[in-house]
Amino acid sequence: MMFENVREVEIKAVNGHLDIEGWENDYVEVEYREHGEVDVEVEQKGSRLLIKEEPKKKFLNLLGESGWAEIELKVPKGVVVNAKNVNGELKARGVHFEESTTVNGEIHLEDCETEKLSTVNGEIKAHLTAAGPLKASTVNGELEITIEDLEGDVEASCVNGDIVLRLTDFCDARIVTKRVNGDVKLVGIDPNDPVLGTGEFTVNVSTINGDVRVELI
Repeated sequence: MMFENVREVEIKAVNGHLDIEGWENDYVEVEYREHGEVDVEVEQKGSRLLIKEEPKKKFLNLLGESGWAEIELKVPKGVVVNAKNVNGELKARGVHFEESTTVNGEIHLEDCETEKLSTVNGEIKAHLTAAGPLKASTVNGELEITIEDLEGDVEASCVNGDIVLRLTDFCDARIVTKRVNGDVKLVGIDPNDPVLGTGEFTVNVSTINGDVRVELI
């Protein structure tokens, strides 16, 4: 399915597998494959494209199967995406997110941007071309983020998991670390003066029951 004149995409999924890719074309392409009893709705309202996926209700699902769908989405690189998935994973490449969240599922981002990044009972691995403002968090899972450039403040937090944050020389950051029941290690960064470049932006990194590792790459 093709959709033109889209400026924003919103995806809400239950048991879904989401695969999103940014591309150079000026339209959105949506493909999905259903597994079991599942409903997938795709609707364009003005410049917004709404995608909703969820298992069919029990009274329509006589066998009680938990259906799910694979959803593949290609979006122009200027389109803003909001993606929420429960009991499923989220993978993306070259996408500009406003929010990317999962519950009971992993998040893997490559060459993306996002303002909110969170999961409960899952891990996050993200390579961000630019970040800030950014709030990233996990509960019961590891958080691993690489940031090429900073454009605002960053808050990264984890409960019951480790954080690995990698920053480049292009990141003007003042690093603040906090931990409860964990260790902190700075690699290539002066622990007595943890400032990169001008230190224009604040990067807060905190864990409870986990280690913190911040690297200059």
